[in-house]
This record gives sequence, C-alpha cells and structure tokens, in this order.
Amino acid sequence: MKQRTTRFIVLFIFAFTQLAFAQDKKSGTPAADIVKKEVQKTESKKAETLDLDPDNVEAQFLNSLDYPELQVVPRASERIQMDGAIESHNGYMMFWPFLAASGTTMIVALMSKNKFKAGKEEDESFRRDADFKVNAAAGLSAAWFGLTYFVSASEPYNSALQKINSIKGRDKKSLLLRERLAEEAMQKPAELIKMLAYASTITNVIVAGSLMDVVGTDYNMYASVAILTAFLPLIFKNKYVENYEKQMEYKRKIYAPVVYTDVYKANSYAAWSPRLVLQWNY
Repeated sequence: MKQRTTRFIVLFIFAFTQLAFAQDKKSGTPAADIVKKEVQKTESKKAETLDLDPDNVEAQFLNSLDYPELQVVPRASERIQMDGAIESHNGYMMFWPFLAASGTTMIVALMSKNKFKAGKEEDESFRRDADFKVNAAAGLSAAWFGLTYFVSASEPYNSALQKINSIKGRDKKSLLLRERLAEEAMQKPAELIKMLAYASTITNVIVAGSLMDVVGTDYNMYASVAILTAFLPLIFKNKYVENYEKQMEYKRKIYAPVVYTDVYKANSYAAWSPRLVLQWNY
C-alpha cells in the first residue's frame, strides 16, 4: 500500500511539472525578458531610493548636487553684471596705473629731448644714440597708451555677459553652465592683464633707465621718477585681477575647514585639557 502511494505521489509531481513547463513554453516568454524585467525593477528601486524619476534620471541627479560655483556669494555672473556697468562708463580709468607709468615715461622722454650730457653736445654718434633712446621711450609710451585703450574698449565683461544671458534655462545644468562661463570670462582678462603688468613694468624701466645714460645730470632725477612709476601696475592690482582672485578665494572658503579651540576630557578619569579642533563641513 505504501509503495502504491509513493508511486502515485511521484507520478503526480512529474505530471504537474510537465504541465507547468508546457504552459511556460506555450506562452513563449524567453528567459532574457525575465532578466530584463528584473533589471528594470532594480533600476526603478534605485531611482526611488534617490527620489528620482526613472525617465529623467540625469537631469534630476544634477539638480540634487551642490556645486561651489552655485553656492558662492556673489556668483561669478552677478559680479560680471555689477562690474560690467563700471566697465562701460569708466573702463579706461580701471587701467590708471598703466596710464600713469606710460605717461610719466613719455613726459620724461619729451623733456629729455636735446638735453645731452655735458661735453657730448658735439658728438654726432652720441647725439644719434640719445635721439634714438628718447624716441624709443616716447614711442613705447604711446604704444602702451594704445594697448591700454584697446583692452579697455574690448569690454571683456560686457562681451561675455551677452553670451551668458543667452542661456535661458533655469535648471541646475543651465545655471552651472552660466556660472562656469562667467568664471572663464573673469579668468581670461585677469591673466592677460597680469601678464601686461609685468611687461609694462619691465619695458618702462628699461627705456627710463636708458635715458639716464644720455641726459644731463639735472634730468637724471626725472628719469628716476619714471623708473619708480613704472612699478605702479604691480603695486596697484587691476580690478580684473582683483575680481578673479576674490572669486576664487570665496569659492575655496565654501569647503574650508573650521578651526576652533575648546576643552575636553578624554575619559571620566582624565583631567580637563585644551585642544585644537579642525573640522570640515560639507
């Protein structure tokens, strides 16, 4: 009796298995589709964990992130907009150290015309050399005036602002694009003017120093003044350079560590003691 019961159970299980297999085969659902559905379910669960829409994951993921460019105050685009008004109305005077250095060199060069060293008035070779140095100093000063005007007239902030304002989106990606373009617009003129400051100082010192070799003793003092004023572009930082450096400084401070001191006890048996704490807040 037990053997018959056992055989009946085995036959029943075998028949049920074959029937289920035949139904699966008839339905024609491949194993790959099953795996694909399971993967989709997993991705949906991940998106739900991040509170994202599975159909728009990239945009929502970007919106969930914070960027230093968007956290800094003022933003780069706001700084460009504020200083763009100054650039439009008074941009040339933003380069006053360059103008003062070049203007002083030009005045000294014009004053040194035909003011030769004592005893060299009749030396034709010396006179030609002196005239060349005077004309070179005046020509260099005029070139710096022209270059300064060209850089200021290009209005780098306002030119970049037109491109930045053309980005109309208000999503995180568009805002980030605006701020990064604004930072690039601040970086380019800052690096250019920093290079021009060194070039202006070096060239004005050279031509002013060359005048001291050909003019009389009474005019050496004026050439010395020209040499001193040649350092003005390095002493007084240009507005473009200052803006970019300040913007980078504010951006670094967003993730800067917080340093403070307090007192603590290592355990219940230890004495109170001071400590220096360095803490990063993200």
